[in-house]
Amino acid sequence: MTSNDHTPTEPDLSGNGRFERGQLPNPPEDLLVAVGRLLHLTPDEYTTMWLHARGHRPTRPMTPEVGMAVPATWQAACDGQRHMMYVTDMAWRVVAYNRPFAALFRNGQVPENTARWMLLADEAKTTLMDWENTWAPSVAGQLRNAFAEHPDNRDLAQLDREVRADPIAGPIYAHGADASIAPDGVDRHLQHPLWGVGLAKMVAANLFAAPGARVIIVVFEPQEQDD
Repeated sequence: MTSNDHTPTEPDLSGNGRFERGQLPNPPEDLLVAVGRLLHLTPDEYTTMWLHARGHRPTRPMTPEVGMAVPATWQAACDGQRHMMYVTDMAWRVVAYNRPFAALFRNGQVPENTARWMLLADEAKTTLMDWENTWAPSVAGQLRNAFAEHPDNRDLAQLDREVRADPIAGPIYAHGADASIAPDGVDRHLQHPLWGVGLAKMVAANLFAAPGARVIIVVFEPQEQDD
């Protein structure tokens, strides 16, 4: 077992009848995870079980794969959006995007993983203005928080290793000054390869069907530059 493998030991379910009859107040988290796996609950069913059993949403994912399966219909949603829009799974792998978003990248080549691109790609350091002070600390904070919440996710673990090893992004990531969870409502400057300098107004949301996956819309407002 590696240091990043936090898969819980399955609890003893021999007394599970009390839970099924509603006679087990505040059931252990391990029990709820095990019941979810045993019954192959959907994300909605799993969340509902937690709400009724403990009074809050899940603090533990049912499986390490949660948040990695994004419904394909999100591509149609992206196609219908005039602003830059993309959807990633829990580990920032791009699963859907539209043409305005593709135009942000050199030759229209959307990166496989937006967190890896934002933190490690040379192109990002030019496109994302004031990268070192605004963009990078925020993305690093989001990655740290996601990995802390899902330490058994292999893709997040790989990202964590790559960023820590990078001579530029690594110190920003290790410093941990930014406590970002998501970029919702954030405005940052952007050097768009086609539209020039402008303000990127970020709109972010999570997916119910894939907890931890995210939808990002970027509303771009061009700004005139001083001579």
